[in-house]
Amino acid sequence: MSEQRVLPSVADCISRYGETEPRIHAFARFEAEAALLMETGLRAAGDLGALSGVPVGVKDIFDTAGVPTECGSALFRDRIPDHDATVVRNLRAAGAVIVGKTITAELAFLHPGPTRNPWDTTRTPGGSSMGSAAAVAAGVVPLAVGSQTNGSVIRPAAFCGVVGFKPTFGRLSRDGMLRFSRTLDHVGGFARSVEEVSRLVAAMAGEDASRWWADDTGTPRYAALRTSEWTHAEEPARHRFQSDVDRLAAAGGPIDWPNPPDGLDDAPALVRTIMLFEAARGLGPRIAGREKLVSDTARRALAEGAAIADEAYAAALRERERLIAAFSSWAARYDAVLTLPAIGEAPGPETTGDPRFCSRWSLTGAPAITIPTGLGPHRLPLGLQLVAAPGDDRRLLAAAAWAEARVPSIGSPPL
Repeated sequence: MSEQRVLPSVADCISRYGETEPRIHAFARFEAEAALLMETGLRAAGDLGALSGVPVGVKDIFDTAGVPTECGSALFRDRIPDHDATVVRNLRAAGAVIVGKTITAELAFLHPGPTRNPWDTTRTPGGSSMGSAAAVAAGVVPLAVGSQTNGSVIRPAAFCGVVGFKPTFGRLSRDGMLRFSRTLDHVGGFARSVEEVSRLVAAMAGEDASRWWADDTGTPRYAALRTSEWTHAEEPARHRFQSDVDRLAAAGGPIDWPNPPDGLDDAPALVRTIMLFEAARGLGPRIAGREKLVSDTARRALAEGAAIADEAYAAALRERERLIAAFSSWAARYDAVLTLPAIGEAPGPETTGDPRFCSRWSLTGAPAITIPTGLGPHRLPLGLQLVAAPGDDRRLLAAAAWAEARVPSIGSPPL
């Protein structure tokens, strides 16, 4: 790996938490004393793990042994797991110090939690991995764990001006993670750079960093894709995207604008069918008789899912398989496909934002990453999403790092 910046210590993390938490509310639970003890123990043991002593926040849908995991819902209040989720166990094995559980939207779905965007506390950080994205953007932790079923890594990373990476579906273990949709749930993470997020996911996978990262890979081959959702994007986001494409083309050569595979634009509707059908049958029985413990948003969504016929669900799964094959073949020609991560700047806190520019990549299980590339008219972050064929995670990270080195830095939030 290239020369790495010095990451904040646990003491730095605790100090920054005290400065920012009253305004951004990124954590459901913060374990300052336990984190300091863990850091002291690692030093005494001379631990040389890949993330030795690095503070990490974990989205509160991943089990942490002996520490509440409540999934942003009264339904799971005071639930204390006996075992760590696999990705948490792997992080600890790499020497990471889990400093706390970051806030999630209720049940990792749509109903917002209390977290606010560090760039403007009247705005949302996005959902559902809202606390993880905000904690990294505010400089409380350098790394954080998140998840994405539709757009819950890419969207909050874009809104908060950090790097968010969703590896290929199934590349990271979901053992010990709240299941919303068995077909669509992905594990992901947040950092301040592409290289740092690659270190995070390597540790989460329990693998050597070289499985995810390579220096000096040469000039990537890019394609650019607006998708049929282009008209829903705000004008500053469309302008930013075209400027980013032009900048990368000037640095590395022409960028293709190929037509997408047939049917890819149907992804948002397919995601909704699969996601709500599976959530209704997975979470529905746990909520039965306890409906008052969940929001109207969740109740309506689960009722919609319960009404979806088995035949419609089966048809959506078949179309998903066809699209995975078609997209994999189409995207394999490129190191990365450039597209928008969100419709624009972060909206107000009554919503977690629109996931429409993420749905295709959640449906196909493709690896996706967003990098910050500029600020919009309200001085809020805008970004660029890069996507690759399923399985091409290492290739995507290299292409994203090349792009990251050639787009403007947006600095840090004025928090």
